[in-house]
Amino acid sequence: MEVKRININDLTPGMLVADNVYNSANQLIVPRDVVLTDKAITRMRFHSISSARVYVSDENASSQKPASAAPGKEAREVSFFEKLRGTEEFIAFNQDFEKSIPVFEQKLSAMLKGSSDPDNETLTGMVDDMFHSCRTGIQLFNLLHCMRNFDDVTFSHSINVSLICGVLGTWLGRDKAEVELLMQCGIYHDVGKLLIPKAILDKPGKLSPEEYALVKTHTTQGYNVLKDRKLPREVKLAAMMHHERCDGSGYPMGLKGNQIEECAKILAIADVYEAMTSPRVYRKALCPFEVIHLFEVDGLSLFDPVYLLPFMENITQSYVGNQVRLSDGTIGQIIFINKLAYSRPVVKMNGDEYVDLSKESGRTIMEIL
Repeated sequence: MEVKRININDLTPGMLVADNVYNSANQLIVPRDVVLTDKAITRMRFHSISSARVYVSDENASSQKPASAAPGKEAREVSFFEKLRGTEEFIAFNQDFEKSIPVFEQKLSAMLKGSSDPDNETLTGMVDDMFHSCRTGIQLFNLLHCMRNFDDVTFSHSINVSLICGVLGTWLGRDKAEVELLMQCGIYHDVGKLLIPKAILDKPGKLSPEEYALVKTHTTQGYNVLKDRKLPREVKLAAMMHHERCDGSGYPMGLKGNQIEECAKILAIADVYEAMTSPRVYRKALCPFEVIHLFEVDGLSLFDPVYLLPFMENITQSYVGNQVRLSDGTIGQIIFINKLAYSRPVVKMNGDEYVDLSKESGRTIMEIL
């Protein structure tokens, strides 16, 4: 079959996409080898995409009539993230991620057992390769959203947090060295948890007061592990301070505001967002918009607004154009982010109905499709 570029006005449902379709921000809009639907074409129009490359059957090449799906095999309307999981980009990213888990476990465990410095070059190199394999922060968040569960939560969480720190650093306009420093903070921030009994970390029920007190020691234990190693000062302090909160309600020292290191403040946002949007043995993953809502309600007193507000704006903007399921079961498409209520965007429903969730207290976003 040949491949032809077809104008958006000539695209019709049933055509088979030959190449990934990206918007101007390099966000994947329609993966290749997907059968176009009305919704997919509408999504392309929304992102001002003027054309797409589609397969053309050999016998119709001269007339440029695009190939359609086989009769009786009309594609089920699948979600954006289902489609993304089938792309070469996600498959490669997922393979790199899976390969990094045992390496992180081996390198960090070896550091804990001995007096040698961590193999920082290997660990940072693996994360840096994954980070730079993504064209934009939006793409990286999309790929992380598609990741499956991992048995070793501490290692996968640390890699995720490191990557999110890198994205947040770029959103804050930091230079390459500062972004790399933030990513190192993410790599080592939870090393103290490797000294906490796994049975407690993986406990499906509520922790007892004694168990919770023990888990909280991972910050000081992590700092003690790192303090004499050849690592930047900021990395060591971030391990100690990433659970401190600007209002003084955090631990282990109850620090406030400017008493908390800048890297630890940025790391704290990435750490909380990743933990809450990832599944755990004792709960399912929260929808990103649920987490953003929690940031809006309580976050401005707990986290530094200088870092939190740019994070909320950029992360919610990354979901513009995605389909979502609302709390009443209806499905729509995010078309506009309310800057005064990031968690409550404007959603286009079926037909021409537009719902401004900032004006509707009864409906919220429950799932990104």
